[in-house]
Amino acid sequence: MKVENFVYDTFLRLTSTTCPFGFEDDFMSSMKHLFPDGIQKDQWGNYFHQIGQSRTIFASHIDTVSKDFIPVKHVIEGNMIKTDGKTTLGADDKAGVTVMLWMIQNNVPGLYYFFIGEEVGCVGSGLAAQYGDFKGKYDRIISFDRRDTGSIITFQSSSRCCSETFADALCIELNKSRMNYRSDDGGVYTDSAEFMGLIPECTNVSVGYY
Repeated sequence: MKVENFVYDTFLRLTSTTCPFGFEDDFMSSMKHLFPDGIQKDQWGNYFHQIGQSRTIFASHIDTVSKDFIPVKHVIEGNMIKTDGKTTLGADDKAGVTVMLWMIQNNVPGLYYFFIGEEVGCVGSGLAAQYGDFKGKYDRIISFDRRDTGSIITFQSSSRCCSETFADALCIELNKSRMNYRSDDGGVYTDSAEFMGLIPECTNVSVGYY
């Protein structure tokens, strides 16, 4: 399947329902056909999938800003996907989930983590970082959970989370594919920030939502 068709179809399916914190298992059960066979669940409720041997973690989160687990009515306007205004679309962070599912389909090596409860305080990633076994095993964690299309985050909550050297190198590689990424010190906070102090490079990448 072409990348355009995969992204469009997968994103529409992932955003066909809201997913407030606490409903991640229900969501994953209803969307299991989109996720790789053998995807695993850790003791804190996060889902993960390993491809090959890699010192990179790729991260996104399953939950969305919503109080209810309800269907979403899509409204397509040009190249924009919206809702009818009665629900949250949930591109934060189903856009990131879509990116990771495309990478998994193309066998990009890495540990893929789909965290729970990011919107209510990084619940799943916080527990994994606090009690999991990550220190010394990974060199970088890249979250796909940033608005717009051009940021590689170097600071989260006013604290440096990754080096300029790493951010610039990642920009160079992504921009080889006709993108326009740049390092950005204006990050807020997402799951990768929970691993600061455990993993040297913790960043967040724009994935095209507004």
